Amino acid sequence: MLKQRLLTAAILIPLVVFSLLYLPTSIVQWLLAGVVVLAGWEWFSIIGYKERQQRLFAFAALTFISVLTLMLISFLQLSIILWGVILVLVVRYAHIGLPAKVEKIIMQPVLAVILASLVLALFWHSAVLLHSTPLGAQQLLYIMVLVWLADTGGYFAGKRWGKTKLAKSISPNKTWEGVAGAVVLGLIWAFIAYAIQLSGSLSLINWLLLSLIALLISIVGDLFESLFKRAYNVKDSGNLLPGHGGILDRIDSLLAAVPVFTAGIFWLGAN
Repeated sequence: MLKQRLLTAAILIPLVVFSLLYLPTSIVQWLLAGVVVLAGWEWFSIIGYKERQQRLFAFAALTFISVLTLMLISFLQLSIILWGVILVLVVRYAHIGLPAKVEKIIMQPVLAVILASLVLALFWHSAVLLHSTPLGAQQLLYIMVLVWLADTGGYFAGKRWGKTKLAKSISPNKTWEGVAGAVVLGLIWAFIAYAIQLSGSLSLINWLLLSLIALLISIVGDLFESLFKRAYNVKDSGNLLPGHGGILDRIDSLLAAVPVFTAGIFWLGAN
């Protein structure tokens, strides 16, 4: 398993770095759209949309919501509202499990497709918007590395010192000690990024605060996917990436972190 994970990472990481740093936004937006479609395919399958007509409906909903959020709504503000609501949901039921009424809502197929489509659409819009700015390519890569390092720090710190459960009814293996490890490693990377001037016009305090918020909300994104899969009694979203599971399993944290980070970058005037 570890060998597969390392091999997959060794192939994907150079491709991601090259694409973000050297390709124009006009191409990157379609690459990101491909990632969203693959994640949507997995997510809709979890919901139970596996027949051709069901998939057509689900992707039509994703397309419609993507257009609607861009044309009619300030999607950065909507991202903050959406992930704020999800944060409350995750915190409220972290240790007691979802009550039957809430679980029934999440498992209502049409509502579940709308929620999944909204999360995916806001991620795509935010990533494309950020990449289109002068420092956007580097900052988009920065937030991805931040999330991946936080995941790594959380895993090893949790494995070594983890005792206090973070959300035992959602993801029993996650601990507050793991969160501390994620924060430490993430903030080290944030200091390095500031030193090499990836922060634009942001002060050190604002850059670290924004990075910390994005890091913490990335954990919420991970927990939200776990909560969703637990409601549907699914372990992995797919098996497209050997050793890593599905696309959705790899980007669940980014689905939350990228929109929140992008909103902070624009609201703080860093671009």
